[in-house]
Parts: sequence; C-alpha cells; structure tokens
Amino acid sequence: MTTAKKFIILISMMFIMFSSFTAMAKEYTAKGTVNEIKSESKKLTISHGPVKGLMGAMKMDFKVAYPEMLSDVNIGNTIKFTLDEDKKGNLTITDLEIIENSEKVMAE
Repeated sequence: MTTAKKFIILISMMFIMFSSFTAMAKEYTAKGTVNEIKSESKKLTISHGPVKGLMGAMKMDFKVAYPEMLSDVNIGNTIKFTLDEDKKGNLTITDLEIIENSEKVMAE
C-alpha cells in the first residue's frame, strides 16, 4: 500500500471518529422542585425553571440514570440537576444536588 493511500485511510478514519464525537449527548443544567417520585418507572416529576438552550419553565417527568437517585430526594426538595440529551432527544438526569434554603427557583 502506498503512503498516499495510507494517508487517505488515516484521514478518513479520523473524520469518522470526529463525527461520532460531535454526535454525543448534549448536557444541560436546571433547577426545580421535586413534585413526585415514581420508583417503578425510575422517574422524577419536577417543576423546573427555564433550561437554557432547551426549553422553558414547566412541570414534567424526567428519567434518572441511576435508581439510587430516587432515594436521595424527597417531595418538595429544591434541586439542581444535570440533564443529558441523547441523539434521539431523550432526556435523562445524570446528576442531582439538593439545594438548601433555596427560593424563587422558577424566576432564575
């Protein structure tokens, strides 16, 4: 195989690898209040403020990446959470933190 062919193959492989990296999940951070814990479906119902670059304020269900997250929160907790959006647009909470003494989350 000539050096030119090897170079073309190498460039092609690098292009394919770069394309797969750009198609990875997007990540968003949001704040909200836990309204319901749905253990069977591994979801939290959250009233959240605007999610910059994704959606406005609303109440909706989010799947959690790890079932243990459901036992970390209680109804009424104000949380800061990280959402991952996959290539199909599915949203999953991958990280969450309970915020102490937080008010006016919907206005932020």
